[in-house]
Amino acid sequence: MAEQKTLNELLKWSIINQATEKEDASAENATIKPMEKLDPGLIDAILGKSESQMMLEALQVIKHPQSTDDEKDLAWEDFEMLIQQIDNASNIENMKMWPPILEELKNTNPKYREQAAWVCGTATQNNPKAQAAFLKEGGLEPVIGLLADPEPYVRAKAVYALSGAIKHFEPALKEFKAVDGHKTLVDILKADSNLSLVRKIVFLMNTLLIQDPSSIPELVDMELIQTFGALFERHMDDEDLVEKTLVALKTFFDLASTPLPAATLASIRPQVLEAKEKYADYILDKASWADLEKRIA
Repeated sequence: MAEQKTLNELLKWSIINQATEKEDASAENATIKPMEKLDPGLIDAILGKSESQMMLEALQVIKHPQSTDDEKDLAWEDFEMLIQQIDNASNIENMKMWPPILEELKNTNPKYREQAAWVCGTATQNNPKAQAAFLKEGGLEPVIGLLADPEPYVRAKAVYALSGAIKHFEPALKEFKAVDGHKTLVDILKADSNLSLVRKIVFLMNTLLIQDPSSIPELVDMELIQTFGALFERHMDDEDLVEKTLVALKTFFDLASTPLPAATLASIRPQVLEAKEKYADYILDKASWADLEKRIA
């Protein structure tokens, strides 16, 4: 109905101004009737709003105290969809949107903490300009704080946001390490029972090992290998988690510059051999299994 009303208004404007042109042509000495101004809403209907304008309007809905939950949910979804485009994500800084977005990471409603973390992750993913702006605006610390959120779905989105912020971006990785980010992740692997979250963190840990092999000695001291062994013991039937853990373990051994203590290797050997017996045919290839066995011998 709204679309039909807009079309009717546009048609009415066109008819009125066509008539004005004819009247002007038939009366040379008559006062020329000015053309009616076209409503900006009609212009938007014809040309469409810019994506920057749509981002601004979505954020206004998100921040407006009178917006309903349904309106805010839709606005968050629209905003996240728009910033999947890298130029729009970069424009968050130009339009000074980072501060109000980051405020939502501390919203009392966990649903909006989750949505804010989701937007942070999408905006910064593979986007150095957005990563730099996010870091400059102080986004990393509250995202790390959400890793301890009482709601597991918020914690999961925090991992997504953390990955987007630090992956392939050394300044953010440096700050992450300065606030004991690795210890935070290892502690979660030791204690959190949410399998979905644990899988995400093991995957992220593998990424961080590749990005920063210099962190390996510190991770040895944090008992990361023993933590991997405990994951095998608790979740050997979870093929996805076992696969991610084996891949991270192999990355660890491939990048470690010094041998691990014999006691550390002994602590994980039974679990790796059990995983091989259970999954030998379809998690790692024969060469990778052989290499892993050699590493833990």
